[in-house]
Amino acid sequence: MVELIRQHLSAQEDMEVVCVAYNGESCLEKLGHVETDVLLLDIIMPHLDGLGVLEALMNQKSSPAVIMLSAFGKDEVSQQAVSLGAAYFLLKPFSLDQLVNKIRLVVNGVQPSQAEPVETKVGTTLREIGIAPHIKGFTYLKEAVLLVLEREDLLGLITKELYPTIARKHQTTASRVERAMRHAIKSAWKEGMNEHTLFNGRIEQEKSPKNSEFISYVSNHMNGS
Repeated sequence: MVELIRQHLSAQEDMEVVCVAYNGESCLEKLGHVETDVLLLDIIMPHLDGLGVLEALMNQKSSPAVIMLSAFGKDEVSQQAVSLGAAYFLLKPFSLDQLVNKIRLVVNGVQPSQAEPVETKVGTTLREIGIAPHIKGFTYLKEAVLLVLEREDLLGLITKELYPTIARKHQTTASRVERAMRHAIKSAWKEGMNEHTLFNGRIEQEKSPKNSEFISYVSNHMNGS
């Protein structure tokens, strides 16, 4: 996976991979000898994990912007990463094109267009990719994307905070919110959503994305639109 990422990023005209490390200690050592704008950092690494690297970077005068790559196995871990200075998250599995887009956003500070209300743009995007607007899952997914656009760390708090927040607003339960989202995504995927350009480069095209992965794709698309 590291080699696939290295090759894909190196093929971009505006990017250069200055070094690659396979554990946290090696990462810190190499950062001491090269200048880099963006660090792609996995939470799970041998010798010293991603959180340990973030802690070490906090004690330095200057450090690169950090994009955290994580499966978000535990809400507490993602919360700690945010508190230690992680700028962005990408949820595994992710597409290589999505990663490239996120790096450009970090470097260039690109902001979403203000020409159209964000809520309208999210709704339009969901309809375009095949989520039926008359079902509850559409409403829940739209609100989830809007919440994540405001607080990206909510992707790592999907069961603890995101679902309950939406459920309280609609006077329902978090489990019903989760099921409605999952039903909407699976139904649209079977109807051809998997062929939409938004999911180009996704590794597991035969399987519909999980709720958190889908929300991550759409929110990243909105950031880059």
